[in-house]
Amino acid sequence: MTEVPLLGSKLEAPAPPPGLVERPRLGRVLDAGLQRPLTLVNAPPGWGKSVLLSWWTRATDLRVGWLGVEDGDDPRFWSHLRAALSSAGGFAGDALPSPDEAPHEVFLARLAAVLADLREPVSVVLDDFHRIRDPRVLKGLEYLVRHAGRSLRMIIVTRGGPGPPLARLRLAGAVTVLEAAELSFTMAETAELLAALGLELPDRYTRMLLQRTEGWPAGLRLAGLSMRGHCDPLRFVDGLTGDHEAIAGYFVSEVLDGLDDGHLEVLLCGSVLDQLTGSLADALTGRSDGERVLAELWKAGTFLDPVGDRRSSYRCHRLLGEFLRRELARRAPRRVPDLHRRAAAWYAARGSSPEALQHALLSGDWRMATDLLAGHWPDIVLSDSAPPFGAPDPAPPEAALRDNPDLALACALHQRILGDRQGTDRYLRLAEDRAAEAGDGKAGDEKATAIRLIRSVTAGDVAATFSLASRLLAHREGGEGARSVALSALGTARLATGDLRAAETALDDGVAAAERAGLDRARAVCLSRLAVARALLGDLHLAGRTAHDSLSVMAAPAVCGYAYLALAITHHEWGDGKEAARYLDLAKSPGDRLLTALIGIVRLWSLQAGESSAGADGTLREARRALTGWAVPTYIAHRFTAAEAALRTSFGDTGTAARLLADQAGASPGGSAPLAVALARVQLRDGDPETALRTAAGAPNGELGLSLEAGLLEALAADRLGRDRHASATLEKILRLADRERFRGVFLREGRAARRLLSSHLDSGTACWPFVMDVVGCAAERTVDGPVAPLTERELTVLRYLQSVLTTEEIAAEMHLSVNTVKTHTRHIYRKLTASRRREAVRKAREARLL
Repeated sequence: MTEVPLLGSKLEAPAPPPGLVERPRLGRVLDAGLQRPLTLVNAPPGWGKSVLLSWWTRATDLRVGWLGVEDGDDPRFWSHLRAALSSAGGFAGDALPSPDEAPHEVFLARLAAVLADLREPVSVVLDDFHRIRDPRVLKGLEYLVRHAGRSLRMIIVTRGGPGPPLARLRLAGAVTVLEAAELSFTMAETAELLAALGLELPDRYTRMLLQRTEGWPAGLRLAGLSMRGHCDPLRFVDGLTGDHEAIAGYFVSEVLDGLDDGHLEVLLCGSVLDQLTGSLADALTGRSDGERVLAELWKAGTFLDPVGDRRSSYRCHRLLGEFLRRELARRAPRRVPDLHRRAAAWYAARGSSPEALQHALLSGDWRMATDLLAGHWPDIVLSDSAPPFGAPDPAPPEAALRDNPDLALACALHQRILGDRQGTDRYLRLAEDRAAEAGDGKAGDEKATAIRLIRSVTAGDVAATFSLASRLLAHREGGEGARSVALSALGTARLATGDLRAAETALDDGVAAAERAGLDRARAVCLSRLAVARALLGDLHLAGRTAHDSLSVMAAPAVCGYAYLALAITHHEWGDGKEAARYLDLAKSPGDRLLTALIGIVRLWSLQAGESSAGADGTLREARRALTGWAVPTYIAHRFTAAEAALRTSFGDTGTAARLLADQAGASPGGSAPLAVALARVQLRDGDPETALRTAAGAPNGELGLSLEAGLLEALAADRLGRDRHASATLEKILRLADRERFRGVFLREGRAARRLLSSHLDSGTACWPFVMDVVGCAAERTVDGPVAPLTERELTVLRYLQSVLTTEEIAAEMHLSVNTVKTHTRHIYRKLTASRRREAVRKAREARLL
């Protein structure tokens, strides 16, 4: 048998492509990964894995070998790995053992021993490792990683799952992982790539291109290369789909080639859906191995992303989905309606009425569509889930619409879910015209009213929402389902106008009606908005429980946005900025104007505690955009203006803040609690505590958070005026209110002034000692300054004794003081150092160099 020679090209990193985009952010991840024995770079084809590693190996000063794996390399893998390690340098002569000179287990042990003795670590990149099929290779690499110590650093570049041995290392925390999410291009990297290709697009089109490709590097490069020869690049971006010749050719060569018929059938049939499970794949194909096939497709790196941690559901990349739908229509056009019909039946059997309606319409099964509308419209009307990408308008024939006005209502509901206002109106008018022609002017009126109602809620049209909700509540035939829909809308409108107690009542009633009707979606929708109302009212603990309850019922888009917003507000008021930011990032607002506006306002709140204005202008611009194009309720407008004024005040721009407040409220901002509180903060910052005190004290009663802000500003103003009794009484009053719901944030956001006031309040005595100590301690963690007040000589002496093991009684004896006097000094030391125990006080004193 002729020995296949080892080609030197396999040991060389590929040359970088023209217009290489260097990616330092990923380089830092790879650098940090060298602290662990294994780095796994795992993504589908075209995600820039080899290009990234090629650039990184050239940019680093470390010894890095390279091995490009090809099909059929399994028998010669260990010889190739030995050559790749040798190419990295640092090995004398034949220091590395040969796999041909000893049994495999002996060779691995010798290789591990040689590597473990190295003074400096060596790294090796195994590119295209998914081409290795022999599981014994994977087990051998795991053995090397475990026994070579810190001397071997392995970087595996692959597609799909890493295999059981490497999965065990990953669970042990020995693996650094880079996957498609991290490898996807950012906006800045996309602009840099286009510039390298000689293209310059407006930001809007660059962002559109990034969204269409989902950051897929090869897709961006292919699109850029195609654009260079296009007469209208902007039009090219606007029309880019997976059908484009260059992208389609890539998918054929890199995804479809090599798939067997069963795997290809699952991909093609599943393309009519945005997400696919094993059970749904079986329903579409008539097979019984859908779950296994989907897992194998994911492991093969075929542009399927698991949804959730359990990998029971998969989502296809947008461009691949578009390409597959074209292929399906080309190969088997008659199957498409049947696939939608099967999907509709599958969703209907599982109670997913909105998805069932969408696919029933797309299948042309008008009877199924109208049956679903008749039996489940209260559930469907509250849905905001989208159909598959590129799903066509079903457009039933005129005869079908003439014979059945409910079919037009079903189409109107479908268009509302799509967000197509004109399409919704067209089908609603058609349904009403057909009903009038049939002599039944009230046929379908309830459903049409509900559709218009939910559309008005999404559009932020408060006046229309009140009118339509009242109209729907007046209907008798809809029962509890219609009532829950109406109350969810009415409560949302009350929330928009700031009538929070009325909103709470309506939404609470909506929850009860949904429970009686057995409608989980309506219940979850009402709960999520109820959580926001309670968070704004200041019922923080109840708001948190309500938000989590809504998410446990149904994690639908119509629910998650409001639920996560409520959790962001509660954590903001608790002073937990990181958790608030995390929940705020999870809050999405697809098309919901009120939710978008509230998210923008809370983002402005979160910036008030910052130390610089970096990024604030962009956040302000984005928040302002959410207030354009609709009749913004006064409550939302006041909340936004107050938030912007407070933000500008925190950065010292009190002039702009005062103008904003004056423009919003006219000559008397005191009629609005948010504006009055913001004005008092401006006045206090401008050195006018007397006016600030009057403004804060005269602020109307609002939500608990606003009342606490007003009270704290009043106490700070009184303190600055030397009115200690007034400051102390006001502070104690708001502390009692804040303690109940753990409102720490209001005190933390006022910074050092509030911290000093609270520390002094500890000395004068308070019924809220544990809460005040908690707040002062949190404030201390946010600052790097020394004690809130200087320690006296006697306190410094006591502090020195606190370093020792002496008890309080022994310290008193040493200093010839009473035990109570020593305890008093100790309490003052704790307060000034914002500590709650002896060891903490000593540690902080040392950090402040007092000891």
